[in-house]
Amino acid sequence: MPTASDLTGDRKLGLTLRAGRAGADRPISWVHASELADPTEFLAGGELLLTTGFGLPDSREGQAAYVGRLAAAGLSGLGFGIELGHDEIPDPLLDAADEAHLPVLEVPHRTPFIEIGKTVSQALADTRSAEAQRFEATRNALTTAAVHGEDLGGLIGRLAAGLGCWAVLLEPDGAAVHAEPAHAVEYVRAFDADLDRLRAVRPPSSIGSSSRDGHVAAHSLGGGHKLAGFLVVGRDRAFTSTDHHITHAASSLLSIALTRTRSAADARLRTTALKLLLTGHRTAFDELAGPLGLRLPDEPVVVLAGSGHSPTLVDGGAASDLLAGDIDGELVAVASASQHLPSARHLGVSPATGLDGLPGAHRQARQALAEAMRRGAAVVRFDDLGVGLLHDVTDTGVLTRAEAMLGPLYDHDTRQRGELVRSLRSWLAHHGHWDPAAVELGVHRHTLRHRMTKVAAILDCDLDSPDVRAQLWLALRLVS
Repeated sequence: MPTASDLTGDRKLGLTLRAGRAGADRPISWVHASELADPTEFLAGGELLLTTGFGLPDSREGQAAYVGRLAAAGLSGLGFGIELGHDEIPDPLLDAADEAHLPVLEVPHRTPFIEIGKTVSQALADTRSAEAQRFEATRNALTTAAVHGEDLGGLIGRLAAGLGCWAVLLEPDGAAVHAEPAHAVEYVRAFDADLDRLRAVRPPSSIGSSSRDGHVAAHSLGGGHKLAGFLVVGRDRAFTSTDHHITHAASSLLSIALTRTRSAADARLRTTALKLLLTGHRTAFDELAGPLGLRLPDEPVVVLAGSGHSPTLVDGGAASDLLAGDIDGELVAVASASQHLPSARHLGVSPATGLDGLPGAHRQARQALAEAMRRGAAVVRFDDLGVGLLHDVTDTGVLTRAEAMLGPLYDHDTRQRGELVRSLRSWLAHHGHWDPAAVELGVHRHTLRHRMTKVAAILDCDLDSPDVRAQLWLALRLVS
């Protein structure tokens, strides 16, 4: 993530660090502009706040209190635009910022605030992309190690290398099985109380602790009521969300190895392989498919999504014409389009597609299942739905355009915890009528009007146009 120090290194911005150097390496989560004397109720922490100082108190005490509020809110920096309300940043503000370790960046008149926002936004996007690639590479390496028969010590070693940490695998009683490096067994003795807390709850579970000595995360391994052991990892710097995802992936693989027979473990790994296939990770799927003896159904294929009890969908994963599994409580299968449909209480069937179209077909099968459950029908095909007539334009056509159309709204909701996608769906479902849509959402109609204005601005579209409404409705049906 970008920091105040990073921004001062960007010559095109021309920013100067004037105070708070001690906190200049604090990550910036977002950029917000405000001239309020107290903007903290609109901040979540980690932001770089931009201001021209129009609302800044004149007194030394008032400026010190202003900085104190920002520091207490957890801001990562203050960007102060000069040559507008102030020719220079007031000294009392700089003194208070130095004391609070709040970085203050001097923003010259030639640098628009929006350029700073764009720079931070791009840096955050680059960080997310790099973290996603690191997660995929490390997870694939761990999965390959588990599938290709490396002992558990090898998997622990790969995890430690991938996270730059020490890692220890423990028996349920706390005895060390593997450690990387070997002397890391000494570190876990200080965490007996944490392990006892994990023993008191059903595995898998986890607990973390942070102190001046470092950061540690402990995971209980196993499933149901059976504890199979613990994985404990630690290092000097805090673990990121990507690090936690990687550790959870390693814990799942270790749980399979420790608690299941080979056949049961293979069933879990088949489900993992199916997940990889349905999310477009064909290379990772191939890594699992070979050792497990899985064969892909002949193309064209369909995706099936079922509810209720279906032994065929749960146990049919070894069949050459049906790759199936229980994914997060949902019965899912990839089958040859010529395959007879298995029995299930409710079944949604995607249109026929090639293997490259499976991610979109999975979404379509789930939509068809939802409609089957709504109707109480045994089988509903996506082709039978109103949006089904568009499937033959291929996922790289309509589906990709639908995802691109709605992408800015999903991004906004993710970054700012907004409700734009949900609000748009409800408003369109009520044919643009404000009151019933607002009641459904549990908000005032003026709040809904404000959200729709923001949707129109973000998408740069006219929501009064019937064509625009139709396109957005179809996009929501395809993507959601």
